[in-house]
Amino acid sequence: MKVGAWVVVERRTEAFDGSDKAPNPLQEKTSITVPVFTFDVKLTDNFGLQAGATVPDVTRTAQTVNFRENFAGLGDTSVLAWYRLPKTHGWNTMVNFGVSLPTGKTETPRFRPELKDGNLVPMSRLQRGSGTVDPIVGVNVDRRIYKGNFVTFGSVAARLPRYENKTGLRTGSSSEVNAGVAREVFTHRLVGIARLGWLHRNQDTFERTPVLVGGGNWIYVTPGATVRILQGINLQADVKIPVYRRLANTQLDSRAVLQLGISREF
Repeated sequence: MKVGAWVVVERRTEAFDGSDKAPNPLQEKTSITVPVFTFDVKLTDNFGLQAGATVPDVTRTAQTVNFRENFAGLGDTSVLAWYRLPKTHGWNTMVNFGVSLPTGKTETPRFRPELKDGNLVPMSRLQRGSGTVDPIVGVNVDRRIYKGNFVTFGSVAARLPRYENKTGLRTGSSSEVNAGVAREVFTHRLVGIARLGWLHRNQDTFERTPVLVGGGNWIYVTPGATVRILQGINLQADVKIPVYRRLANTQLDSRAVLQLGISREF
């Protein structure tokens, strides 16, 4: 059995249009802090279950017009099963499949009334979840190389909302591909990690019309490290740094995403 507690911190202060910086006349900023709690139980050598809950805390401000709003509380909860396939040519492969449950609060978005031609830009969208049951799938692989001194790994994961929630909003699907290497540094207690990842997000839709907030493609370089502080207890930290982005519309984005966590195996 393994339990974990994580926090993801992001500060979106810069506006981008596609890949180019854009004006931010209202000096808008979005501060995001998301604690994540996970529970993983191994039922057999090759099969287990995992559950995870998020508790997002998001604050949006605009200094020029003295605007501020905040929403915080329980987000969606994921329930997954994982299965480890037989080892093939030195590769370990694990498949994940499950659903995201709509435990997070949703509200009907408000849109700017002056827009025409079906364009929709939310003035306020206090969403802590999608409001729908969303399939989640993933595959993880790893293998030791160079006399076992390095571990190379990769993963593919996707969240695939299939329908609108009761307010008419459908969360855009997202997918992520990662590849990287890990190696012990100086001592077996410290492992350095380097990862390259691609993230794709589709735009949300409201009554089948794209909402002009969100969506795009990002490429991240992520350095990180894991430290074993006691038997079965590990600390982990990494920083996702965007080296390329192409956003679907003008929106705020961050310079980096910080992730910190602690896990305990029993």
